[in-house]
Amino acid sequence: MNPRSTSRTAAYGAHHRPVRSAIRVTVPALLAMLALAGCTQKSSTGSSAQSVPATAASTSAAPSSTAPSTVSTPASTTASSKPVTSRPASTPPATPAPTIEKGGCPTSSLTVRAIRGSGAAGHQFAFIQFTNNSTSSCSLTGYPGIQLLSHGQPLGVPATRSGKPIATVTLAPGTSASAGITVDSACNAPISDSVQVIPPNRTDKLVLPLALRGCAAQVDPVAAS
Repeated sequence: MNPRSTSRTAAYGAHHRPVRSAIRVTVPALLAMLALAGCTQKSSTGSSAQSVPATAASTSAAPSSTAPSTVSTPASTTASSKPVTSRPASTPPATPAPTIEKGGCPTSSLTVRAIRGSGAAGHQFAFIQFTNNSTSSCSLTGYPGIQLLSHGQPLGVPATRSGKPIATVTLAPGTSASAGITVDSACNAPISDSVQVIPPNRTDKLVLPLALRGCAAQVDPVAAS
């Protein structure tokens, strides 16, 4: 054998022997490390698996405490918002008011009379009476129109209004109201044979017999007789 080859072989064996022993030592250690890592992973997996049910349990427990309050709230709201109805107390029927025609008594519902009154120094008096001849109540308000006549012709000027207060007079069937006429008889005027009367708030003209001196005259508003 060649001495050089022998020495090379011996040197090679001496050089590689520690490597093999290092490999033998490293592999078991590596396996141990892998095994330890596997145990650690299982442990962590197990702990996380155990924590999941706990979370699910706590989550599922929450609706059970919330559900009763959610159900009871609409019930209380419905009870408080339920309308409360009350029945009005019965009242006795009111006495019906008398029927009053709009616009006052129509002329067709009135019986009109001219009545000569007593006289005084320098004055003559008369009254125009309005009687409700209908079956319903009606009213009169204000002044009638008055014009003395002689043979169908105006005697003097129409009577002026006295300025006395005006009041509405309600006439039940068969009742009357009247308006006074005052004539200043000091003038030397003819005497009338009739008087033209226009009922208050009407345009109908009625001619009634009446004898008064045809001097300046005043008329009062209608008043209850």
